Amino acid sequence: MTTTEPSPAVHALPPLRVARERFLSGCPLPDGVPEEVLAAWRRARFFGVPHDLKEQVVEPPRPIESPLLGAARPVLERIAPALGPGSSILVLTDARLRVLWTSGSPPGLVLCPGLSEQEVGHNSAALALRSRRRAEVHGPEHFLDVWQDVSAVSVPVLAPKSGQALGTLTVASHLCGGYPPHPQAALAEAAAAAVEAELLARAGRPEQVLMDAYLRAARGEDRAAAVLDGRNRLISAAAERLATPEVLRVLERTAVAARQADMDVPTVAELPEGSGCTARIDMVRQDGVVLGIVAVLEPQDESAPRPRPRRPLPFLTGSSLPWRYAVERAAELARSPEPLLLTGERGTGKTVLARELLGPVPVQVVDAAEDGALEADLAERGAENPLLIRHAERLTQPAVATLNSLLDAHPDTPLLLTHTPGTPPGPCLQRLLDKLAARTVTLPPLRERTEDLRELLSALTPRPAPGRPPLTWTLDALRALEQHPWPGNVTELAHVVQALAEHRRASGPVRRAELPDVVREGPAVRPLSPMEHAERATILDTLHRHGGNKSRAAAALGIGRATLYRKLRGYEG
Repeated sequence: MTTTEPSPAVHALPPLRVARERFLSGCPLPDGVPEEVLAAWRRARFFGVPHDLKEQVVEPPRPIESPLLGAARPVLERIAPALGPGSSILVLTDARLRVLWTSGSPPGLVLCPGLSEQEVGHNSAALALRSRRRAEVHGPEHFLDVWQDVSAVSVPVLAPKSGQALGTLTVASHLCGGYPPHPQAALAEAAAAAVEAELLARAGRPEQVLMDAYLRAARGEDRAAAVLDGRNRLISAAAERLATPEVLRVLERTAVAARQADMDVPTVAELPEGSGCTARIDMVRQDGVVLGIVAVLEPQDESAPRPRPRRPLPFLTGSSLPWRYAVERAAELARSPEPLLLTGERGTGKTVLARELLGPVPVQVVDAAEDGALEADLAERGAENPLLIRHAERLTQPAVATLNSLLDAHPDTPLLLTHTPGTPPGPCLQRLLDKLAARTVTLPPLRERTEDLRELLSALTPRPAPGRPPLTWTLDALRALEQHPWPGNVTELAHVVQALAEHRRASGPVRRAELPDVVREGPAVRPLSPMEHAERATILDTLHRHGGNKSRAAAALGIGRATLYRKLRGYEG
């Protein structure tokens, strides 16, 4: 984006123009030059960018095909007409600030192939990418002579799940009559939001394609089918009974090979001798790209005994993609003796998974919530038995420092830690978290895997007393359970199930009216903090005990009725 035509608004920023000229000539600068602008000019000089850089008379570079460009192109082609004829130019760059796509060609505005500060000095795209928020650069704030009559606004485009900056969207026009906001700032933000929404929609499609392939292959209770892509695994109950761990590892390697080579693999997998089954392989494709494989297993000898997996613990129950990926990733990392960190919200099952991963070997378990000062024990620790440290976020700074020293001296120490994010970690704990970043598994909260809820209900329900029917649920009750945000995750769900199993007097399926008030009333409209969740649950329970009478509930809680009304309105958004 360059311009060589004079602008009628050239008088808009005369002090900054004078300051820029004095900076380029090496003269003392006047007062009032914004520090961030001066720092940007200095960086351009450090990078060796010539301020009189001329337009490059070359053919525009061929667009670099990428997931960002694929998602953005149809969106931007719909938005581009809103720029108006001959007034502005819309530019998409990647994370290296290479121009991927452009629309509009008003007189005097010419596109540069790259917008990094090392190439062209200060500009809004580089600033937006660095600051991760909307940025504007006007006229003489630019370092280049050819951009002195250009106003530009840029917005970063962020990956919907990781938050990684994928590129920028820029609207550039002839110099505006003053400082921000740029007249097209709202359009730039709307365009970036639309591209991020398209990226999010496309991110979910491969998982949906895999799920559809699994549902087709596993139709019928006796079908032993599995869908694998090297990261996720969906297995029918029949396949779980038939497949050994060695068979599953072969199928995983086959899926990875198919995805990496993006080509068909043999239709019959070569399984280890004595597997007791055969596996027929089909490709799962989307838009011609291999996403994974479908494996249908058949027993070789119907009379041969089939291996039966151990019944999973309740906290490890679940077949959703986020949960299966986390558990499989943790199991893979636990095969080597190096330390492993399990992190996630409270109640997600970190300790139960840790005990399952450590197996039957003797384990020393330390709860930092009970005693965070462990530096003496850690300093004298040997390396014979695994050590499980719960609530690592509660360790004292000296204990964390000792643990860091232990890992520096013995990086293969058999150590497993659980960590619940919350308050900002101190420097020692942050160093430990950084050290274990490559061997960290985050367990998903229950609200992100609600499809596992019905399996969890079956696993968490205690065995009924003789002569009593098992606990079942009405559809309305299940709907309420699925809509509840579960701030306490599986632990909270377990308490609800246990209380109903012990104290319920009614017969038949559990109805919505029997659920705790905070679950029955549905989630709050806005997201609540853990403290607000607890407060809301207390208020709803008090209201229920007083028959919905707000005056008596407020008196029982020790607050005014106006305060109670205000809090209830706050929960409703």
